[in-house]
Amino acid sequence: MTSRSTILSTSLVLIALATSGCAWFDNQTTYFNTYYNMERIMKYVKGEFDFIDEGRREKPRVLVPGLDSADVDKGVDGGTRTYAFLRAFMIDKAKLQPVAKQVDSILMKGSKILSRSPKTDYVEGSLFLMAESYFFRQEWIPSQQKCIELIERYADGDQSPDAHLLLSKDYLMQRKVTQGKQMLSRTIDVAWYKDRYDILSEAYRIQAEMALEEGDLDGAVAPYKQAIAQSEDNEQRAKWQVDVASLYYRMGRYELAEESFRKVDDLYTPDVLAEFESQLYLGATLVRLNRLDEAEEIFDELEDNENYIDWVSYIKAERLALERARQGDLDAPALIAKERAADTSFIGRPELMAQAFQKGMSLYKQNQYEEALVYFAKAKVIRTPVYEVSSKYYTLLKQWEDQHRKVRGYNNVIIERESIRDSIGMMKSKEIYALGRVHEQLGNADSALFYYRMAFDSTAAWDKERGKYLYSQARLLAETDPEASDSIYMVLNERYPNSSYGQEASTTLGFLSDAAVDDAAELYRSGMSFRRIKDYEYASKQFNRIAADHRSSPYAPKALYALGWMYERDASNKDSALYYYGLLIERYPRSEYAKEVRPSVEYALAKMNNVEVADSTLLRDLDEDLYKRAKAGEEGVLQQLINNNPNALQVNGLNGMNLPNIPGVTPDGGGTLNDMLKNQLNNVKSTIGVPQPDSTQTLTPPPPKKP
Repeated sequence: MTSRSTILSTSLVLIALATSGCAWFDNQTTYFNTYYNMERIMKYVKGEFDFIDEGRREKPRVLVPGLDSADVDKGVDGGTRTYAFLRAFMIDKAKLQPVAKQVDSILMKGSKILSRSPKTDYVEGSLFLMAESYFFRQEWIPSQQKCIELIERYADGDQSPDAHLLLSKDYLMQRKVTQGKQMLSRTIDVAWYKDRYDILSEAYRIQAEMALEEGDLDGAVAPYKQAIAQSEDNEQRAKWQVDVASLYYRMGRYELAEESFRKVDDLYTPDVLAEFESQLYLGATLVRLNRLDEAEEIFDELEDNENYIDWVSYIKAERLALERARQGDLDAPALIAKERAADTSFIGRPELMAQAFQKGMSLYKQNQYEEALVYFAKAKVIRTPVYEVSSKYYTLLKQWEDQHRKVRGYNNVIIERESIRDSIGMMKSKEIYALGRVHEQLGNADSALFYYRMAFDSTAAWDKERGKYLYSQARLLAETDPEASDSIYMVLNERYPNSSYGQEASTTLGFLSDAAVDDAAELYRSGMSFRRIKDYEYASKQFNRIAADHRSSPYAPKALYALGWMYERDASNKDSALYYYGLLIERYPRSEYAKEVRPSVEYALAKMNNVEVADSTLLRDLDEDLYKRAKAGEEGVLQQLINNNPNALQVNGLNGMNLPNIPGVTPDGGGTLNDMLKNQLNNVKSTIGVPQPDSTQTLTPPPPKKP
């Protein structure tokens, strides 16, 4: 018995050793053969991104008061909102292109581990690296699937917090706001459990940015305050306190910002970066509160501290704001000299770009548009936190400048002939209206209304554009003076009943009966409205309803055309674009829309299927040698055919008799049937050699016309 038990126990030990040995061997080979290379390549990829972004080393943030309320287009309200801050997470094609092969390599190696080594310790890491790679490629759904797979298999894993955070970003990128917010909440719970303060800070920052874009300052601050109360790490609490103070500063709540910045040093133990940020922006806050001497004292102390020698450019930038407040005159020579000295010493620094933007906004608010244009141009040289807003104001003010120049040009025209007076007036009114549009986009409602009225008064009574000028006035007055707005709508309804503006006025006034409403027209108008605000999901629903329920309506081909155009140009989904263009050609082959897109669709389909596209479909059956010689730059292909077959152009009757002139067939101006055939063939020849579209270009139909 003893010998048997000994043998049995020995066998079990050997089996256990063999099993553990196999697992150890699988782990070792998987790590050194595959996973190690995945990690190495990912570090290289992120290093390249950091290099392009000028590095992500620890450095102070650039905070700009009022930037969040500078009227940037931030999408639409509701559950499919587009948040502007998400652009910072996206890797654009130019940035991805140098490392695209490496990203592909990570995906291939990850797939190899999942298929060949599914029981090793490196599956979790492989799933996350693959999810990140898909995210870099802006493939949100595959990234989402890998994150979900990781969370389901390794809920308590080391990379579970990272996967939760990445999944939150995937949802938000797809405008699944409700799911994104829920996942952010779960991310915070998991990060607390795993003591991942880096993930916590990132999740809180995303929540704060979302709340700020929704206009909810208290909602932005609340998560940080809760985190500070829960944490026992004073260094981390100091970082979150800086975040709270920064939010108040950005939103212009300077009294609260001062109080919050002072708490960083008074209550917690900040690291060097948090200490610098709190003191720097405490000084900036005091400048905003017009306590200039206190602010200057703080800046002096910061410059004397050797710990902050690498960040002196931030201090110089805030000193410019101090100098602007002290001088009072934005054009003061002393201020201009300090700006030039800072620009020379710190070329292309984001903190200097932020100061250029702030001065541009100050000039803009004083209606010094031409001077503001110069500073907005400086502020948009490189990608910084102020780039988007600076570009917006630069573009609009440039349009403002161009429109004024055009209007002045028309004013200087000396009209000698009465017959062209109305034509000149109509062209001038269009430019005045465009000037009003610029002012409306700038938020200057009074100026916009002034120019809309001037456009209406400056044009001829029979100008068809007058309805548009009236409609713009009514639209602007709808909130401030509804009675005046309704009066203008009445005029539109009476004078322009058949125009789109007259119909819109009738709808606004409630004059259209249910029987008079064209369902297809309303759906089309609704779809175009959703498309203008970039809500492509709902726009697609409206257009598809027309295509399905109103196939005999004239709006049906327009809807399919609009769908194709939207997916091609707006949503960048070429497959969907080709599908809807193809449906348009199939159902409405004789419509003007089908005729416009057919050549481009056929060309795109040929390229997609690797079909060689000749210079013309007329040439596909030509002799190969003849075609090659023509391609080499010799005589035109058709001309060679004519030269090689001169008798082919002669048409003779029986026994050599010439064919008679046939009324309705032979040319009216005289000549024989042979002459007619030659002319037709020469006309065909003139179309050969027209450049074909490049395979890298998009389809180019004109935009859908309004109903």
